[in-house]
Amino acid sequence: MPWQVTPAGVTCKGISLQTSNGVKIPATKPYFSEEDIAFITEKFREILQGKSFLSNGQYVAQFEKEFAAFIGTKFAVACNSGTSALELICRALDISGKEVILPSNTFMATANAILNAGGIPVFADCADNMCLDENDVIKKITQNTIAIMQVHIGGIVSESTLKLKKICDDRKLYFIEDAAQAHGSSLKNIKAGAFGVAAGFSFFSTKVMTTGEGGMVTTNDEMLVEKMKAMREFGKVKQDIYINYHKYMGYNWRMPEVAALLGLRQLASLGNFIKRRNEIAKIYDQELKEVSSIKIIKPEADSIHNYFKYIIILKDHDRRTVHKELEARGIQPSGYVYELPLHKQPVFPLANDLKLPTTEYVSAHHFCLPIFYGMADEDVKFVAQSLREILKT
Repeated sequence: MPWQVTPAGVTCKGISLQTSNGVKIPATKPYFSEEDIAFITEKFREILQGKSFLSNGQYVAQFEKEFAAFIGTKFAVACNSGTSALELICRALDISGKEVILPSNTFMATANAILNAGGIPVFADCADNMCLDENDVIKKITQNTIAIMQVHIGGIVSESTLKLKKICDDRKLYFIEDAAQAHGSSLKNIKAGAFGVAAGFSFFSTKVMTTGEGGMVTTNDEMLVEKMKAMREFGKVKQDIYINYHKYMGYNWRMPEVAALLGLRQLASLGNFIKRRNEIAKIYDQELKEVSSIKIIKPEADSIHNYFKYIIILKDHDRRTVHKELEARGIQPSGYVYELPLHKQPVFPLANDLKLPTTEYVSAHHFCLPIFYGMADEDVKFVAQSLREILKT
């Protein structure tokens, strides 16, 4: 039997996917077991029956507690998106008018969080592994710098994380983690989300664990928690019998209870999700090891990589052609991280002349292959075989 249901999920190494729109292998696909679905529907029925508040109730509190315990921090604050999580951090740290150094090869949300909190994004170059280059970061530090924001791109926790943290400690700067893609990844037994003053996670539909939409901040700072929990509800704090007492500026960034239900079940399966993604990555490694015209982005030594993305560098090939040829074979490539860096985006005209050579190279040449929990071994081999054939021509 190709599908074997277990308490933590399924194994599905012998079945090939076929979707109704002709895509044989999607870029990604979330997974919920029948046990997950039964739990979620049962508890959501109870919520609809009035046994819990619809938003930011008991299951959100439980999800926060369990997620913090998993990451290894004292606290977690749930919200409605990874972008909100980063903005909550930036607002709670009061970065307004100050500079925050970040990689240019990141999603727009990283810079948006800084801008929306009144900060000034300063773009730095990355290293060959697509994570921040600490040597370029040092050059960008000024008297107006308040923080460095490390992005664990593709789920990789790089050695630069430890170096950047030390730089922040030595210079009394905040070290912030954009861990949107790094659920369960770690370096030297420290999980992403536990290195800095605070970290922001995303639970968007494509992530290794998902609530559809949603986010989480992890931190050990209780004062930040008090601020962020107020800010996610319009800056309110309870004052005697009154609840509409606004101590901070804030927004509606609450997480719905049903999202927390999804999150609780996904968190319970996260170890299995990562294990399977690593199995898939090993197949890709084996199938592509003789292809000299690509470079595989490898995780650091003494680390756990959740393989949110399986990233390769196309040394000598036109990426658009490779992308379209894979699609023609029913294979949906897994997006980019990211195809056009922020300093080259039209929304940042003052940064367009900035030279970040490594960022510009890897952004233009990298490619992400499909990878997700339910992907069959034969489909992984089919993707690799298709890529080899395309690169030969």
